[in-house]
Amino acid sequence: MQLIWLAALMSLMVVIHTLWSLHILRLVPGKVTDTVRLVMILVRISVSMLMIHFIEAACFALFYYWRSGFSDVATAVYFSLASYATVGYGDVLLPAHLRIIGAAEGLVGALLAGWCKMASESITVWHSNRS
Repeated sequence: MQLIWLAALMSLMVVIHTLWSLHILRLVPGKVTDTVRLVMILVRISVSMLMIHFIEAACFALFYYWRSGFSDVATAVYFSLASYATVGYGDVLLPAHLRIIGAAEGLVGALLAGWCKMASESITVWHSNRS
């Protein structure tokens, strides 16, 4: 059952990340010659990257809370952020019925961080080719 839930969560993350990718593509204008404007665009993209990862970790946290992994949302968010970032301190543990999902969350976070890296590199290459 954990693998089914994991597949559902991963599918949700792909949908969220796809929508985010489409959004940031609209932030990038054709040609930017003003350095300040370019920096502001890159700041907006970077902040949106951070926020999208927080939202995705929060989805895992709400799932853990809903499935009785933690008794409060704050602990679920803390665990999820640590796991999603692949830090996984080990000071808070999931019950056995959610451990596979908890362990896989780090892999999901790493994959989606790679997606962000790919998206930012694509934007950089696209912009440099248009300049």
